[in-house]
Amino acid sequence: MFKFEDLSIDTGKAGDFFKVTPEPTIKGIVDVIFSQPNFEQGPWIAGGMARQLVLGETDFNDIDVWFSSQRQLDLIRSRLSEVYGSRVWMEHSSDNAETFDVGGFKVQLIKKKFFSSLDEIFDGFDFTCCQLAVDKNLQIYGPGKQDAADRRLRVHRLNKDSFLARYAKYVGYGYSMPNEEFLDWINKTHDINYKFDGAAFGY
Repeated sequence: MFKFEDLSIDTGKAGDFFKVTPEPTIKGIVDVIFSQPNFEQGPWIAGGMARQLVLGETDFNDIDVWFSSQRQLDLIRSRLSEVYGSRVWMEHSSDNAETFDVGGFKVQLIKKKFFSSLDEIFDGFDFTCCQLAVDKNLQIYGPGKQDAADRRLRVHRLNKDSFLARYAKYVGYGYSMPNEEFLDWINKTHDINYKFDGAAFGY
């Protein structure tokens, strides 16, 4: 039986008119994000997705994408729309990120700050288990691989506004921090935020 999806598409205007929007997949979305040739200059996929890959998890919470410039962010947003069409829609936008649903996958384009390198992104993460990134082949990079694999929660850069909420989030993922270490951070941190609002959980 003939299926529209089996139609061979010619190039040119007619082909564009009858172009079939591909079904979004993790690999397909990653390919679109890394459609620029230079990984050293961004964009970068870093944080949660890479951490989950270390653990062998494939049901990703989201794909966090970091950029070196507004122009780069605009380009990737445009490319996602061009490739996936009506399968892409914005869930919400904040000062931190633009969050999109791409065929059921959550993609967050981080815009609170732009970065000159992947190392600069890593340095801004609160926990070492987040200091990870993936390339277009889903290979994992970064200094946090062992802590991610061990589910070890270790502070790299403490943020008093989000520490407790983020700590609770990662404990929920099965990560742990020795009690004495946790209490030491609490005791020496002034004006720590005890409110668990949505913004405090990060991306």
